[in-house]
Formats: sequence, structure tokens, C-alpha cells
Amino acid sequence: MDSYLEIAHKVLKASRRPMSAKGILNAAFQGQIVPEHLRGKTQHKTLQARLSEDILYHRSLSRFYRTEPGLFFLCEFISNPDIPDKFKQPFPARRRTRDLQKGNPLAIKKAFLENWKGEQELTELFAAAAETDALKYLEKAKEDDYVTIWTFSVVRRDNEVLSYRIGRYRDDREAFANKRTIGFPGALTFSDRSLFSQNDYGASDNALDVLLLDLDLSPQSFNGQELEKPQPLFLFEAEGEDGVNILLIVLEWDCPEWFEPTTRKLSLNDPRWLDMSVCPNNLEDFEPWGKTTLNRFFEYDHAAK
Repeated sequence: MDSYLEIAHKVLKASRRPMSAKGILNAAFQGQIVPEHLRGKTQHKTLQARLSEDILYHRSLSRFYRTEPGLFFLCEFISNPDIPDKFKQPFPARRRTRDLQKGNPLAIKKAFLENWKGEQELTELFAAAAETDALKYLEKAKEDDYVTIWTFSVVRRDNEVLSYRIGRYRDDREAFANKRTIGFPGALTFSDRSLFSQNDYGASDNALDVLLLDLDLSPQSFNGQELEKPQPLFLFEAEGEDGVNILLIVLEWDCPEWFEPTTRKLSLNDPRWLDMSVCPNNLEDFEPWGKTTLNRFFEYDHAAK
């Protein structure tokens, strides 16, 4: 049982109105329902993170939802006629690039990458790394001898790819905030690998989960049709957080014909379809990962011709 979530549930059920994490804790202290081991100066930040994580990963099964940025309420009140309608509209919060992750991150030895041949396919890379014990799941966020592995999923529709502008809430790093991108990133973790995704360590499953979450889609959206997983295209080293490099797996997903992005539905800034028949003339407007990916796309196109 998560003590933070239980506290939030008790306070919100009693208040019958949306509250911030700080407001929830203040009310909990007044009601003397905060255990001694949870006391501290920044506990409201931990509570907000726990609520956000619960909403992110449990989605419609979570007991909580946001009514607006930073305000939380209980799903059980949505059908209550005594609750004002203005409190019953969930706010579709953006997913941060640096979300709380599900399980230990998969990482690869820097020494292995120094001798890595960039033209290797994903499964070949993983197989070679596994043979030399160069892959492992990190017990802590980062280790000096390893770089973590991320997916970067591109959405394609015929000869177009989906682009959008990154807000500071989603990623506040200077090289990324307010820039355009063509990818949806996700850290590859222990929970992504299964019996059916051994060879790629769950990269395609991770990429599909990220897309369904960020594009506000669910398996029910596809009317019983089988969901095609994103397919890996190429890999490259990129600068991650705090200047520490990561290994980025670029994958491509052919979206359904009926899918059309809207800012209201997706909470994405300025979504647009990018025509891939010509190289964009505003590459400097793209964040570093997207810019490198676009250059690789057009390098391959030029080589093919």
C-alpha cells in the first residue's frame, strides 16, 4: 500500500474538491493522519510525483485525475451529481520526457560502444553486447561506465511524419524546450522485456506504449485490429540529460489512416505533418535528436537515388 496515495484519497474524499499536493498534505497534517516517517520539508513534491506516476501508468484505472495543472481529484466523484461539472473534466497533462520510469533502465557499456559499428541492426547489437556482458539493468539512475538506452518513435503517414513543438513542461532543457521534434522518447527498462520481446529487449513494445500514451490511443481505438509495433530503423549516440550520452533507437510506426492529431486531444503543441519528399529548410528549429534523425532519413533517401 502506498501511504502517500492513501493520504491523498482520504483528504480528497473528505474535501470533495480538487486540491494541490501541498494543500492535500496541509489538510492531512491538520487532521493528524500523516505518519511520522513521511514528515519532511519537501513531502508535497513526493506526493505530487506519486500522484502523477499513478495517473501516468494506470490511466483510466487510477483513482485520481487532474482537473487542471497541479490539482488532483478522485475518479469516484465524476458520476456524483453533487459535484460541480467544472471538477469533472480531466486535464490531459503532457508526458515529460523525463518521466518516472517503470523499473531499472537498460544500459550498455561505453567501452563496447567505442568499438561499435553503427550499421549494425538492433538485434545484432544487443546480441553482440550480451555476448560480452556489455548490457545490464542499472540499480541506480546512472553509472559512469554505462549509457542508458532510449527509444525515439517516429509516426509516419504515407510520405509524411508527425512533428510537434516541445513545451517547457514536457522538457525544459535549453536544447529541447520550444523546439520542434519528430519523435516520442521513452527510456528502455526492465519491465519492457518479455518472453515475446527477448531479441530487442522490449524496444518495440516500449515504443508502442509511449505512442499509445502520448497520442491518447488505446487498444480499443483500433476496433479489434492487430496493433502493428514500431519497427527499428537505426541507432545513434545522443546527448541525454546533464550532458551524459545515451544510445537512441529510432523506430517508425505507420499510423492508422483514421488518425489525425489535434492539440485538444493530444495536448501537443502545434502538431503538423511534415512532408518527407523534401528536406525541411528549418532544421535549426528542431531539437538535437530530431535533427539528427531527419538528417539520417534524407541521407538514406539520397543514397537510394
